[in-house]
Amino acid sequence: MHHSVFGKKLSRTKNERRRLLQGLARELIVHGSVKTTITKARAVRPLIEKLVTQAKSHTSGSLQALRGVLSDKDSERLILSDGATRFASRTSGFTRIIKLGTRRGDNAEEVMLQFVDSRVIAEVVPVVEKKKPATAKATAGKRGRPKKTK
Repeated sequence: MHHSVFGKKLSRTKNERRRLLQGLARELIVHGSVKTTITKARAVRPLIEKLVTQAKSHTSGSLQALRGVLSDKDSERLILSDGATRFASRTSGFTRIIKLGTRRGDNAEEVMLQFVDSRVIAEVVPVVEKKKPATAKATAGKRGRPKKTK
């Protein structure tokens, strides 16, 4: 029977497996895509989906859960900002797996794990004020201090 078995062990101990998935999740959040084996991609995919869902809810409990998994402030900020902009229209299915073929050294099936939506880049555009053209009348006799009139 196969009841109550969480997933693949990936030939690692519990702590090694946790750190591997944590590192893959962090790299995916920072770079947007990760090249890895198909087994590792399938193992980290549910973790990423849950992290994005928690980032979208943006409650104190979800922030604590994000900190517990990622333990990196830069990736926390990135996933929180992406949750508000990049994944606002989606409820699930934030990642995709694209098969790349086999690796030359050990013939392992390689894949590209990436987010479905591209990152939204919002830039602040400075407002350029238009200067009024200077006329000859407006500038004549206006140098220095204004003269007193009697």
